[in-house]
Amino acid sequence: MSEEYLMTGSLGLDNDAWRTSFYDEDLPAEWRAAFYSTLLRSVYLPPHEWRKAVENDWIDEVDEEFRFVLHAQSADDTRELAGQKADFTARVAGVVLEYKGRDEEGSQKNEIEELQKLFPVCLDAGPVDYAGCGIDQICDSLGVSGVWYPSAQTRPLPSGDFLVTLISDETLAAQREIVTEIEQWMAGKRRAGLFNTNKKDAPIRAQETRILAELMGV
Repeated sequence: MSEEYLMTGSLGLDNDAWRTSFYDEDLPAEWRAAFYSTLLRSVYLPPHEWRKAVENDWIDEVDEEFRFVLHAQSADDTRELAGQKADFTARVAGVVLEYKGRDEEGSQKNEIEELQKLFPVCLDAGPVDYAGCGIDQICDSLGVSGVWYPSAQTRPLPSGDFLVTLISDETLAAQREIVTEIEQWMAGKRRAGLFNTNKKDAPIRAQETRILAELMGV
């Protein structure tokens, strides 16, 4: 069993579509981070949301144990993340960096190595065949993992110390198998996050996943 707990949450938290279904209709938008953190312990933020998190001091709205996972699309994003204050970066569990493909591996390798000095890194090539796009080789050479899409990939890459898994509308039975696979991957001190990307009700689904993982002791 891993010494780390499985982080569970949604892709983003500042979504008007979740009013009434997750957020109370009268809840001010600036209170969403505080409300979200009472029900879920982590969140996966796309660039426009982690910039909002920095600008609006979301770290003041959540407790010290809450963790952010951040998505970076470009070298500009990684440079911006490198310049953030220590109190924010201390709450960041890791960064997901988009993998550009074989043609840009050389230039991106340096970017990944620089980012690794600051955060645990997981590469995102999308729901594709790992070997077909070459991400398995670069992950192995750099000691990082790749984002796991259970809908398209049998299991996560074995490399790295930080794994992000993205799901959407999987049943609880399917999620149990996914959590079991992640638990095996987390053996030792490796850290992993399981985030729901469903645009309609991701945080509600994420709560179900959190309860499942807790019942399984992961």
